[in-house]
Amino acid sequence: MIGRRAALSALAFFCGAGPAHAHAVIQGLNDFQGGLIHPVLVPAHVLSLVALGLLIGQQRNSRRTPLIFAFAAGLLLAIALIVAAQAYETGNVILAVALVAGLLVAIAQPLPLVVIVIPVVIGAFAIEFDSVPALVSKRDTLVTLAGTALGAWLALVTVAGLTIDLKYEWMRIGVRVAGSWSAAIALLVLALQFKR
Repeated sequence: MIGRRAALSALAFFCGAGPAHAHAVIQGLNDFQGGLIHPVLVPAHVLSLVALGLLIGQQRNSRRTPLIFAFAAGLLLAIALIVAAQAYETGNVILAVALVAGLLVAIAQPLPLVVIVIPVVIGAFAIEFDSVPALVSKRDTLVTLAGTALGAWLALVTVAGLTIDLKYEWMRIGVRVAGSWSAAIALLVLALQFKR
């Protein structure tokens, strides 16, 4: 019961984040702290993390841990690539991941692990690549992205934890509805992006 309360409190904290100016330095926070809260301040990141967390939480116990580790590995590999190459625009990729993950949550069908690993790893990469700060120093970039990786991982694990072992059918339906909303929001934003 205490674990659920803590997870719900963390989710309320993550969902209560206000709008952010992407990649701006937040006054009073160091690079790591700014990176840590970045994933919960960018709406596309939150949407993607919620959809992926719901998707992972919906899986069998034996699949959850490899998926969470695949997300973490994707985050770390993306940091290494970014520090080596220094950043690209990936906002639409994040929304596409939210769309795919949301649809997979909504259909709630058992799928091969590889089908689920693909959006999880792509989502991790896209979040890191989209979180590159406007800093010149590789050290500052690395510290900020390490914070972003930790923040994104914590948000994903929190959402996944809330969807594990739901006792009632209405709760599982609620997860599917949340997945379909994530997909719908991502699709609408992507449509607006391509209309421009």
